[in-house]
Amino acid sequence: MGSDADGWGSKTKDTAAAAFNSASARKPNANAIFPAGPVKMFPSQDAFLSENCTIVLAQIGSTPILHCEVADIGEGTVSWIRRKDYHLLTVGLATYSSDDRFFTAHVHNPQDWALHVRYASARDGGLYECQVSTHPPSSLFVELQLVEARAEILGGPDKFVKSGSSLRLTCLLKKSTEPPVYVFWYHEDRMINYDMARGVRVRHGRYSSELVVAEAHKHDSGNYSCVPSNAHPASISVHILNGIVPNS
Repeated sequence: MGSDADGWGSKTKDTAAAAFNSASARKPNANAIFPAGPVKMFPSQDAFLSENCTIVLAQIGSTPILHCEVADIGEGTVSWIRRKDYHLLTVGLATYSSDDRFFTAHVHNPQDWALHVRYASARDGGLYECQVSTHPPSSLFVELQLVEARAEILGGPDKFVKSGSSLRLTCLLKKSTEPPVYVFWYHEDRMINYDMARGVRVRHGRYSSELVVAEAHKHDSGNYSCVPSNAHPASISVHILNGIVPNS
């Protein structure tokens, strides 16, 4: 449970918790919201500037942000609730849950009570409720969908190259919602991104990376891996041949 930092004392938490418990007792059918479209589960949506019933798509391991822009909080408080188990996550800017991966912060806008989920995992997917403690409470809903990004090297699992020719490997990021901070290429256990003496060049796109070995020889055979910062790696087995090269 969070402390009384940011001006949110125990009295505020108790008030928000009471409103949450009152709303939870009714337990409306959250599944009615998706995919049929917005359903007015509470009398008023005037409290919110954000669109209701939105979907946030994020990668596993990232920090997705669920926005909740409130027009006028007045004397009320803003709370975030995980709907699958009716777990109260945050009250104001204080984390109410014992799971401190969840926290609320203003993102460039003091009216936006944005819920952050650090190091999101597949189990964090589902419906979240942003609730303002009006009478009766007003709520906005966001569905968090999480995907697992993977790298793929084109032409695998084996690639055959004639000795003396250039070796070119292209790595694509699949289901990636954000570009990687880096992509490292490995030959066996050795990182070769900067091996210019060997004729290696690496070019990066937003969701891709290309490795080129200008003149490949027998010692360039072996396992090559593409390792992005935010996705499962991919590997390919490269065979440098002196004779006829089969299609690969």
